[in-house]
Formats: sequence, C-alpha cells, structure tokens
Amino acid sequence: MAAIQVYASFPRAVAPGAKLNLKPTNWCWVHCLSLPLDTLNALQFSPRPYKWIRYAIGVVVGAEGDLSSSPDLPDIVDYNAGLLSESTILYYHTSNKERRKMFPVDPDLERTESFTSSIPTTRLAHFIDDVKERDGSTCVMTGLDEILCDAAHLLAQTKGDTYIATYTQRRSRSTTGDDIVQDINSVRNGLFLNGFSHKGLGKHIAFLPTPNFAMDTADIDPTAPPEGRRYTTHLFKPDTPFYLGGRNKPPSGSPLRISDTPQWPPAILFDAVYAGAVLQHFGTETLKEEVAATWKDTFYSSSVMTATEADYKLIMVERAANAEKAQKQAQEREARYEARKGH
Repeated sequence: MAAIQVYASFPRAVAPGAKLNLKPTNWCWVHCLSLPLDTLNALQFSPRPYKWIRYAIGVVVGAEGDLSSSPDLPDIVDYNAGLLSESTILYYHTSNKERRKMFPVDPDLERTESFTSSIPTTRLAHFIDDVKERDGSTCVMTGLDEILCDAAHLLAQTKGDTYIATYTQRRSRSTTGDDIVQDINSVRNGLFLNGFSHKGLGKHIAFLPTPNFAMDTADIDPTAPPEGRRYTTHLFKPDTPFYLGGRNKPPSGSPLRISDTPQWPPAILFDAVYAGAVLQHFGTETLKEEVAATWKDTFYSSSVMTATEADYKLIMVERAANAEKAQKQAQEREARYEARKGH
C-alpha cells in the first residue's frame, strides 16, 4: 500500500530539568508516522495535505519545523502541491532553537490506570459547572442539549495537576505565559461535549486549531478568511458513531462553537488532543517506544508547582500566620493580666 513515511530527529538522551544536548551525535532520525495515501485522500482533512502533515508531525514532536525529501539538506516540500500517487519518505527538520523547545506528545496520553488526581471533588464539581456555563449548556460540536452532554477534559483528569502544568509550561508559545494551565480541573482544560463524542475524544475525534504554525484557516476551508480563528472537527474514523446521528451529526470539517472568553482552552491543549489522535491512527511503534523510553521521566517531572501544591503552601502559610497571631494575642493577654495583678 502506497504511504508517506515521516521521520523526525530525536535526542538519544534527555535529562529531566537539563537543557537538551544539541550536539549532532545526540540526535538520530526516528520513523514517526506512516500515512497511507488512500486514507489521507479519503479523510480530506485539508486541500493542502502537505501543510496538514507538517502540522501533524509538529504537534507530535512538539517543535516547529519543515518537511523535506532529504535527511541532509532542508529542501522544503511544496506545501501547496497535491499528494503523489507513489510512496514517499519525508524528513521533518527542526532548528536548534526549536530543538531547545522540543516536548513530544506522551504515547500514554490517554492512559488512566495511574497518576490519579489528588484534587478534591469540589474542584471537579466547579469544573463541570464552569465548563457548562462557559459553553452555553449545549455541545460545542453538535448543539445537543446538556442532558446528553458531559464536561470533557482535554488532558485526562487522571493525569493530575503536575502533568498538565509540566505539559503546558513546556509547550507554551506565549510571551506572557497565558497558555500555561496548572490545574487539571481548570475550566480551560474542558469542553462541553455530547457523551458519544467525549468517548472518542483524542482517539477518533480531535479539533484542529487555526491559524497555527503550519496552516491558516483557508487551508481547511478555502472560502474562509486565512486569519479567522477556528477549531475544526476532524473524524479520524468517520464510520465510527462517536457522535449522535440525525440532524446533529457533524460532518468532518465542521467548526466548533467557540466561547470568545479568556476561559477558552489554549491552542496547545487542542494540539495535545490532536497529536493523540494522530498517534493513535498513524503513529509507529518505533516512535512510541523511543519517546516512552527517553522522555517518560520528563512527562511526569515534579519540577513544576501545581495548583494543588500552591494551595497547600498557601494554607500552611496562613496556618503559621494564624498560629503566630494567636500566640501573640495570648502573650498580650498574659501581660495585661500580670499588669492588673501588680496593681
């Protein structure tokens, strides 16, 4: 079967908390994606498929770069060209500046048997209420009523605070850090979705944010303004009913209803979900094994203070201040008592 095989350069060793070693001897090409041409043509995610491939490998690798037919010279592909009919090998080249920022997607992004969140259930209740209120109590994908919907986490709740804090800090592209999320139950980590779509999120359903480093919105819909902000529904397995049918059935390529508030999730979390779906359908075992072996300790780094830890520290500070205040008041009372005794 004809396919496009995509390779990206990965470090041989990664030390948590340390800068990546950029020496050429520390880097090697890894076979990351296998994209059957028949599947790409059937999915029709973009009329400019090479731009989509560039985005897909970019969010999987966690660094911006360019596609080339050569592993040595960055002879950049024609991003406006159509797909060839024969098998092709492409190499994803990244600069040293981008390599310093590199943070690949976790192959266990959706694994839920461990790393249970320690956030109190009241935070989960607030998460549900806040997501529902922000999104108007109807599914942002289909418009279905709240009785058929859930407040879905983009990064799974079971990953916990440290995970989302580490992920968004490492993936942040904002000069102000406003795309960093430290609370797994933050409203910014949620979408109000119908229950069927919730089950398929990050597996067979993902939402592509545009503009991004590789694509503008016209690369998804040629009739749309290029710089128009959009989140496009992509069904990686269109024949799987991860949505409710009838008039609420959204075609692949339909836009989400966006809440234009600061509480809307940052694009890097949509990228994470999209990367998970790409990995699910097109990722190679070589990539999964390479990333798991080299980056696992970094994914679950404890170097970032989470919302829960920050709250705990604040509580301890307040308790210490209250104890000091109580002790001072007791000393003052005792001094007044001794003064009265002296008279």
